[in-house]
Amino acid sequence: MARMNNNRKKESWQTEHDLLKGAEEYFKLNEYSSIEHNKKFDQGSLNFSSPVSGNDEFDHVLAGLVRAKITEYDLRFFGYLESILYDLMDNYEYTKLMLITDSLSYLPIINTDEVSVAIENMMEDGLTVLFLNQRFSYAFFERFGDMTKPILV
Repeated sequence: MARMNNNRKKESWQTEHDLLKGAEEYFKLNEYSSIEHNKKFDQGSLNFSSPVSGNDEFDHVLAGLVRAKITEYDLRFFGYLESILYDLMDNYEYTKLMLITDSLSYLPIINTDEVSVAIENMMEDGLTVLFLNQRFSYAFFERFGDMTKPILV
């Protein structure tokens, strides 16, 4: 992850628009078909619109939710994220929630106890995390424990 953030200043967070473009590129590179914008998920108790989502060859859906900057524990955001995660799990077969964030969010997620516990718990229940940098390099995680291991960029 250090390589992904190489030569980036702490003030150089990406915008939501940049992250959506990066997520779309991630879907294309990983052969997701049917990339959709603002896909509605309304079968559960929440009405959620995913800014970007994709279907893989097995018709599994990865619904993205963008949060450009994660620096501290935000009870409201993490509650919202958790609600969407469980609503998708309960009402949509073969659908997973993916948190899309700037790679600068990596250290706060790993090093801030409240954040890491919240993310780890949700990842155990099916949340995935996509870190992106301004060069559209990415790191995708399905398990929290893998975040602290060396990865290829």
